[in-house]
Amino acid sequence: MPKQNGLFKLKGTLQGKCYYQLNGQYIVRKAVGPSRERINTDPAFSNVKSNNQEFAAASKLSKALRQGLGDNAMRFKDSYMAGRLTGCCRKIIQKGSGLVGQREANLHNHPIALIGFQLKKELPLEQIYTAKPKTKSHNSRHQIDINIPKSNSNHHNQKPINATHFQLTAALSLVSNLQWESNENAYQPTHSELHTLNITNQTQPLLCKIEHTHIHMPLHMPTTVELQNTIAITVWLGITYLKIDDGNYVTYQSPKAMACIAVQ
Repeated sequence: MPKQNGLFKLKGTLQGKCYYQLNGQYIVRKAVGPSRERINTDPAFSNVKSNNQEFAAASKLSKALRQGLGDNAMRFKDSYMAGRLTGCCRKIIQKGSGLVGQREANLHNHPIALIGFQLKKELPLEQIYTAKPKTKSHNSRHQIDINIPKSNSNHHNQKPINATHFQLTAALSLVSNLQWESNENAYQPTHSELHTLNITNQTQPLLCKIEHTHIHMPLHMPTTVELQNTIAITVWLGITYLKIDDGNYVTYQSPKAMACIAVQ
């Protein structure tokens, strides 16, 4: 084992290393935390166990949201999107009912934590495109309508110089509640058959320089099954810019943005 050098000998743990005395010698080694088995069985680590269980639920909820976004997650995300989204989901779980470590993961408990979430943090949607979208549900939530009453050139704050058109992408996904299942020792969706179902709709390329009124993007649910209140619907809106090159539309890689605009 490595010995401590220097005049001052330490005892205890500091910056991930453990300092102690053994057989008259001062030893330093890498600090090792408790084993998984000890965390799961030792009452002294009950708080750690509870936090681990809810963090696992947050990770699972975050993964479901990303799966529900489908290709849109890859198109619009930044490198840290998954981690940021997991942190958001952790806040949602903390608002859930039940014992700590077994609280339900229900988006309806804290929707404001998700609304406004940017897939790319450095390029918020509302800073690129300032037109105000409105969402409304119909037919027992089986249709979600996104409507933008007015859009004109003044709403494009970061349009590329040579961009002639913009295109809006609307996305919808279903997310089931996650509940703690003691017999499985894990969180599971209450409606696995609906979990992560999704649909995407896009506008045609729209000219940036003219005014558009009542841009309408309907999102029809990809199922006819009754949607109980243990199913949340996340609604997302994104924007990309395009130019015409040799008669074809070419999409700019930046700026582009997508954000959650509603939880139904």
